Amino acid sequence: MNKLLMPFIFSLFFLNLCIGQIPKEAFTLSNSLSGLWDNGETEKAVESSMELYRLYPPMFIDRIHNTLSQRLQNSLYAQKYLEQLFLKKNEKINSIIAPIYLWSKSISAKNENDFKKILEELNSTSKDSVNYESKAERYNLLIVQELDKQKAIDNISKEKIVQSNIKKLEAYDYIVKIKAGRLEGEKRAWYRYILAYSYYSLYSINPNIEEFLKKASDYSPDLNDKLYDHAYFYDVVLLTGNTNEFVFQAKYQKYLVENNRNSEALVLLSDIAFGTPSDYNLKSLQEFYGKLKSNISFGDYWTSYIHNKGKPVPKLKIQFENEELDLTVKPNKWIYIDVWGTWCSPCVKELPDLQSLFVENSNNSKLKIYTFSYNSQDLSGFMTKNKYTFPVSEIDKKMNDLFEVTGYPTKILISPEGNFIKIPFGVDSKTYIKNYTTMVN
Repeated sequence: MNKLLMPFIFSLFFLNLCIGQIPKEAFTLSNSLSGLWDNGETEKAVESSMELYRLYPPMFIDRIHNTLSQRLQNSLYAQKYLEQLFLKKNEKINSIIAPIYLWSKSISAKNENDFKKILEELNSTSKDSVNYESKAERYNLLIVQELDKQKAIDNISKEKIVQSNIKKLEAYDYIVKIKAGRLEGEKRAWYRYILAYSYYSLYSINPNIEEFLKKASDYSPDLNDKLYDHAYFYDVVLLTGNTNEFVFQAKYQKYLVENNRNSEALVLLSDIAFGTPSDYNLKSLQEFYGKLKSNISFGDYWTSYIHNKGKPVPKLKIQFENEELDLTVKPNKWIYIDVWGTWCSPCVKELPDLQSLFVENSNNSKLKIYTFSYNSQDLSGFMTKNKYTFPVSEIDKKMNDLFEVTGYPTKILISPEGNFIKIPFGVDSKTYIKNYTTMVN
């Protein structure tokens, strides 16, 4: 399967309603659209799209921004489809597709008059607030890229468009603060990535203004955003052509080092390692920290840093079959908790690795591993059948909410001082645990 299409499958998990509440016909219509676009069956694609929007708007929106958007630069059929759909004059649909439709026109523009009309339309249709469903700010940036490629836009016009993006995005209440909940988490993640990219675009126009690079770094996806990285995956693909393109922090860290601002560089490098605790990033952080010759060991510095990034753990006592996990007191060790259920296929698939991790750390005095099961069927029989020996406790929705569990599996790491963080979905959790705790098994 094409790796760019896989997050669409994952995104279904994050739609506003559970799968059981989505009309079956919506799946059929959604799955048919790619073939209709590719075969040039424009009229049928338009009819299917309008019916899909009527049945389940989030799936239509997902298809437009996450699938059709990838075809636009190489498909005249896709552009024709948008034109015909727009001509149906469905006000709600048009509010969603107007920005991507304008981007499609910028792709096919041929002469100076075409470019001028696109700029005029872009400026005249710009709103005072973000329309999250239309992803207008994404397409504004893509239009600027397209016009710049054609040498059809000057720096003053580029800056005006990007500044408009920034003004609207920064008005969002949770651009810095975090509000619990999946939907707000997805929205925040998207806003912040587009804002970071917008600031980096400004820095590219004005490389002497440090503040633009700093802001791009500040708004780069943090650990909370990475819990919802599907929300901006396609923005990264479309804007950079590289699914791993998160250069803003690294470029600012390099800038700080070049200007002998090592204390600031350490904070930023720590943030980079926290957001992506790869072996390379942790090694880079440790080597840089060593050059600063601090009286505090790197292990103590890093543990304190991780702790301060977390939230206070709920003060609970949780009973397991042979022991009790007492979170009313400081753990004085790292605690890793995996939240899963027998009904959750991604959870079940990972359990053999979890069992191995538990066995490997069975004598580790610095790390304890527990698991929470939610809404499982015949939990005891499931554990026995699969010969799993890791501790498990069946929890209720109240406990789920206390730990801010919004999807499964959820992986939680508690610091020795008693704060918890959540490890993003879909990453190598063993690497995160090893490098957050600086313990090598």
